[in-house]
Order: sequence, then C-alpha cells, then structure tokens
Amino acid sequence: MNEGPEKELLAVAKLGAPRGLKGLLKVHSFSGDYSHIESLKKVLVAPDGEPAQGRLLRVSLAERGERSLDMAFSGYESPEKAKGLTGMLLYLPRELASPLGENEFYIHDLVGLRVLGGGLELGIVEAVLEGGADPLLEMRKTGTGARALIPFRREFVGEVDLKAKSLELLAGWLLE
Repeated sequence: MNEGPEKELLAVAKLGAPRGLKGLLKVHSFSGDYSHIESLKKVLVAPDGEPAQGRLLRVSLAERGERSLDMAFSGYESPEKAKGLTGMLLYLPRELASPLGENEFYIHDLVGLRVLGGGLELGIVEAVLEGGADPLLEMRKTGTGARALIPFRREFVGEVDLKAKSLELLAGWLLE
C-alpha cells in the first residue's frame, strides 16, 4: 500500500478488544463488508480523525468468520501488546475501500456538503453521527451557527450532488 501525501485516506474499520492468546483484534467494518480488508498485507492504523498520526502495520494473521474478521499485527502478537491498538481505526486509500452501491456514500464525502432548501443555502454538514435506525447529519446553520440534526433518509434528504458539494433538504421544518 503506497501512502503518499497525495492519497486520500478513508477510515474503513475500527479495532475492537483483543481475544485469544495471539493478539487477535476484532475488526468492525464500517460498511459491513470485509472482503476489501481481509487480504491486506499492510494497513495504516491511527486514532479517529488522525491518519497522519498513524503507523503502517504488517498484518501477521487474519481470521475470517462467517460475519466477522479478526486480525493480528506484527509486533502486537500478544493480548497485552494488542490492547494498545483497541479503538484505533484502519485507514485505506479510497481505491481500496469497499465499493459503493447505488445511492451509497462514504461519510467522508458527506462532511462539508452545503445543505440547500428552497433555493437557499441553509448550512453545512459538519459531521455524520450514528443514529438509531439511520445516520444523522449534523449541520451548522448559515447565519446563526446553530446546529441541527437531519436524519439521512430519503423522506428528508433529496438529491446528493457530490460534484456540486451539496445536498437537498426536503423537510425544512427539521431546522425549526
């Protein structure tokens, strides 16, 4: 994996607590897909939102279950050493991330989009939060700087145009 400054890195998974005696860590894929992760020989492991603070680690073992993946890394092959990686994120270049289906987006691409409604710019998406059933877009309102949460559902969000860096808010009443 070539990590140059020109590479756009996406967080694709989070490392859970160690299990067993080999330093295996549970891998929690953000997409639910593990096929793009399980065959990696090296991966960038870093704190959330800080890929520049990461370390490129060699995968020493990957064990695939029916709906799970566990990995161990060179130099962290005991539970005590592996524990230091718990909570870290796995970052990959965009081209190695899970392929997107129709009307699917990487969270990375939604942050920074302008929220439009009624021909006006209503705000900017600043974060994507885990919601009960659906992700929530955290928006900073234009003018006031107040924050609002928008459920990322087709009833509330219309067209998402990544080229224009905007999305359409269908339910303006959410901002009241």
